[in-house]
Amino acid sequence: MDNTLLRYTDLPIGDRAAFELVCARHGFAPAHFDISACTDPGDAAHERFVTVRRAGWAQCYRDSRGQWIRQFEADLTSRFFK
Repeated sequence: MDNTLLRYTDLPIGDRAAFELVCARHGFAPAHFDISACTDPGDAAHERFVTVRRAGWAQCYRDSRGQWIRQFEADLTSRFFK
């Protein structure tokens, strides 16, 4: 697996805008989170796994066309990262 450290500014523009909006809705700034992504070269679709970390908590999401942002927001709603 290729593991590349990303920040929210490294995300595609659509994902970045959605990430910023979700963070703002829940009282966070994108800088409050560390984002890393890895791809599985054995996966025919070459989907990424996006890992979001904050204050000792981490969650990994499958990036199927931006769906990770919805899952991330669900975790913020359930206060996983607080």
